[in-house]
Amino acid sequence: MAVLEKSAPTREQFLALRRRYEVIGKGLELLKSKREALMKEFFSIVDESIRMRDELTAMLVAAYRCLERSRALNGASVESFAFGAARHVSLNIKAKSVWGVFVPEIEDIKLARTLDAMDVSPVGESSGVIDTARRFEAVSELIVRIASREIRLTRIGEVIRADSRKINAINEVILPSIKSRVKYIERVLEEREREEIFRLKRNKAGKQATGC
Repeated sequence: MAVLEKSAPTREQFLALRRRYEVIGKGLELLKSKREALMKEFFSIVDESIRMRDELTAMLVAAYRCLERSRALNGASVESFAFGAARHVSLNIKAKSVWGVFVPEIEDIKLARTLDAMDVSPVGESSGVIDTARRFEAVSELIVRIASREIRLTRIGEVIRADSRKINAINEVILPSIKSRVKYIERVLEEREREEIFRLKRNKAGKQATGC
């Protein structure tokens, strides 16, 4: 832009700036469409997360009630069973594309196990203890699913904020600046054209006066 300011405005500059204005305008519309699509995805995940959190609250209440009953009936064996059924869990994270934005997503996993899969002896264990273990595994499974949605929300939210800043900059700074420059060059070219027409008319009148 600095080169344009130092040189005399030309029609080539005028056409180039007008084309640039149109291209940026089209890019702006695409950016707005992208933001709108991401916002729909964002609020869809928010609704899903709220529903899952309500479900988690209900599951936790039921699981802790079951735990308290098991402790009252079985005492220390509940903790022994818990340590025996403990395990290491690995989470797989994949990338999901949303309007060209790669969003990290934790793959849903199945944590609730059968009694055999828990690798503990059922001898001496009440159905209440086993039911408690299964309930908390189901709670853990839901927590992983909620965490996956929270990660997606964070990433999509970051992109929406970045796109909003770009849209504001284009609307408030870039396009007005180009438009102002286009109008300035247009005025200069029109004035130059009027001067050229006046000069030609004056030359013609001078030739007619001298009989040439």
